[in-house]
Amino acid sequence: MLKKLSMMLVFICVLVFASACSNGGDKKNEAAPEENASKETRVYSSKLGDVKVPIDPKRVVVASYHYPGHFLSLGITPVAVYDLAKDSEFFGDQLKDAEVISDDSIEKILELEPDLIIANSNNKNVEKLKEIAPTVVFELGEETRWETFLEISKVVGKEDEAKKQIADWEKRVEASKQRFAKEFDTSKTISVLGEYEKQVYVYGPNHGRGTEVLYSFLELNYPQKLKDELSKVDTNYLAISEEVIGEYVGDYVFIAGMSEKDVTFKDKPVFQDLPAVKEGNAHFISEQSYFFTDPISLNAQLDYFEDTLLGK
Repeated sequence: MLKKLSMMLVFICVLVFASACSNGGDKKNEAAPEENASKETRVYSSKLGDVKVPIDPKRVVVASYHYPGHFLSLGITPVAVYDLAKDSEFFGDQLKDAEVISDDSIEKILELEPDLIIANSNNKNVEKLKEIAPTVVFELGEETRWETFLEISKVVGKEDEAKKQIADWEKRVEASKQRFAKEFDTSKTISVLGEYEKQVYVYGPNHGRGTEVLYSFLELNYPQKLKDELSKVDTNYLAISEEVIGEYVGDYVFIAGMSEKDVTFKDKPVFQDLPAVKEGNAHFISEQSYFFTDPISLNAQLDYFEDTLLGK
């Protein structure tokens, strides 16, 4: 009797062990597709070459000032960005957990174990970045803002979403232009100025700081003096002396800076005595927020310019 009982107990133990092994194997088999999916890749092609990128990137490093908002607009939160994006009021706290990096942060980027890196061609460490993870490189100035957004959407497999956002933006801009035509004197001129290391700059179309929205999308006017001078150079901005600020300031002026205290010319008589300033048409905008040209930033900038120039 005892012998039979012992044999039964042994048999039961064997069954329990076999069942546990079977379940463990099932769990491994269940996890495998997810693990494999995270490693699946596609080839992204551009004139700079082909890059094998993950189909569903989870740890994106944006090694450039320009593109954090493009990823946020597509529902992807980068694990690392350059410092400017962390301070954008339009991104809110979406980047609060992102690491701050620079062109020289190779070791930090390596520690972050990215599965995708985005960089500009002028990044001196592009080749080192390519050794860390698949790296897609863009050339500044070679594409329009929306072309770049579309290319990034192709990299991460969200092209349909990007096209929808662009279409929505175009509809919104058209409605806004109609509103400006009715409610704003479009013969008025608008200037965008800034200051960097005590040098005054005046900005033309497509140089960030709200110029895309004001000049390129809404097609509002800027001073003829600036148009004339920009036609003589290869840039879309000018460095000017404080003494000639008045020649470049229109009926409205937006002053871009990291903080108001960093813009010293705005408190001087050469600026304070201008009609636009005396009439209350001078406004400060933060460089950290108005530098960017992604859908999140552009929509927020348009909100501000509509409220400021047309009234809420």
